[in-house]
Amino acid sequence: MTTHKVLGAIANSFNPIVAILALAVPFARRPRTLRSTIAYYLAAGIAIGLVYVVRAIDDRYGLWASRGLDYSTHSAFAASLAASIAAFHRRWAAPLVGATVLYFALEMFMRYHGVLDILSSAVPAAMAAAVLLIASLRLSARSA
Repeated sequence: MTTHKVLGAIANSFNPIVAILALAVPFARRPRTLRSTIAYYLAAGIAIGLVYVVRAIDDRYGLWASRGLDYSTHSAFAASLAASIAAFHRRWAAPLVGATVLYFALEMFMRYHGVLDILSSAVPAAMAAAVLLIASLRLSARSA
């Protein structure tokens, strides 16, 4: 197997691994409450949904292409889940940020996307995910 194929396989497996981690993270948090777990899953799901809504809007109107960019669904997906996980379980923030930055570097090395493609897709997705998660956790704590 060539180096390019190995790196491609690593790049292709990053988002599924983060998605599995996102599903498992509520079970690693102590204390674990049903309200916070539901709030986490709902906020993370909405954040991922927003990634694909933006993708559909970009496909229809060519917003990124009009600026010479390419919307990176993979980068937005990874950033959104990493932000959701990090906001929910803060101990995981540093390793997740590190892994996600390495993933972005791999995307650039493999010439899938450029820096501006990644930043313009990932930063808004991560911000939206963090805001959604923090707001949902506050609401769930308030209603308890």
